[in-house]
Amino acid sequence: MPDTVVEINLSHIRSNAAAIAARYPMYDCLIGVVKGDAYGHGYAVVQAMRDGGVGMFAVSSVDEAHDFRRYSDAPLLCLQPVSLDRLDEAAELSLTLPVGDMTYLRALIARAHPYPFAIHLQVDAGFNRLGFKDACEIEQALALLRSSPYRVEGIYQHFATAGVFDPYYDRQAARFSELTEGIDLHAIPLVHLGSGVALLAHDKPDAATATRMGLILYGYNITPTSYGGGVKDRLRDLRDRYYQKKYRLSATYRDVELVLHPAMRMYTRILQLKNVTAGEHIGYNAAYTAPKDMRIAVLPVGYCNGIGHEDHGRMVQIGDNLYPVVGEIGMNMLCVKVDDSVMPDDRVTLLGGRITLGMFARAAGMGLAEALLLIGKNNPRVYVN
Repeated sequence: MPDTVVEINLSHIRSNAAAIAARYPMYDCLIGVVKGDAYGHGYAVVQAMRDGGVGMFAVSSVDEAHDFRRYSDAPLLCLQPVSLDRLDEAAELSLTLPVGDMTYLRALIARAHPYPFAIHLQVDAGFNRLGFKDACEIEQALALLRSSPYRVEGIYQHFATAGVFDPYYDRQAARFSELTEGIDLHAIPLVHLGSGVALLAHDKPDAATATRMGLILYGYNITPTSYGGGVKDRLRDLRDRYYQKKYRLSATYRDVELVLHPAMRMYTRILQLKNVTAGEHIGYNAAYTAPKDMRIAVLPVGYCNGIGHEDHGRMVQIGDNLYPVVGEIGMNMLCVKVDDSVMPDDRVTLLGGRITLGMFARAAGMGLAEALLLIGKNNPRVYVN
């Protein structure tokens, strides 16, 4: 067994997908976003997602599609434009292509590739990355595609914010309606506008027939939560209510009850236990000085394992207890302040148990998805059911 391992629980993936499908039956299709090697979980999770009710998947690139196809023949959307010189690969992979500008579309049609690609039109309703920003161009694109060998299967956009107390979510929703007013959305099978947090926090958009999701499939309920009862919390609640009234925001939901189970855990072992005397230094740059006599555990993990170089209060779990990291985190080694209950053969949990993904990510100054991706791709993965 490697010193450090990332464990992926496939039954959790399956049950997460099933829980989402059961709660949101108003969507014809759940689209699982599995870019970044399935957020670091690996494409071996795809079948579990399908078993749970996910009907289509989305990757970022042709290269990711090659990896995906080793595990599944499920419908697969590429979220980034496919280079025209890779259309043969895209055809072999049965990729669904995104189209977000007229120049690319005209060049694609001019190629007259024999494979009858399914097309999803990308609409830019305010994210200002990929997609059409002009309603006339969207109508022109549909007209061109109707006379081409390709078929329009979907149309979509992406929200920039969760829209909990800011007006931008509603602006984007309204802008999407404006941009698509001149076309018949009912004639397009898959209309998908959101993400996992949009799914949890908002009602289904009237036009939507499908929805995309990432983090929630992997076990993280990212619905906004209610504030506590403290003075600052009450002020935050008053602020939200003010914005809700001022901007006439659409209804948002907090504390959505959706039972999800994180699929990823990360474990390592102890290399050495040793005593450090008060006044001695630990690690690079002698950055940490022991304030008193203490015991430390040296672990075979560092920033090459994807846990980050920074340490904003990182903790690990040994047995039922939490212990703090001390000293600078090295490339493949770090130190933890422990007590006499810790034994050389104890397993150390870096993610999972009492160490939530939020704790793990904040300790390194990372986002949730970034943390999953980095630890998933930098350590051996073991799949369990």
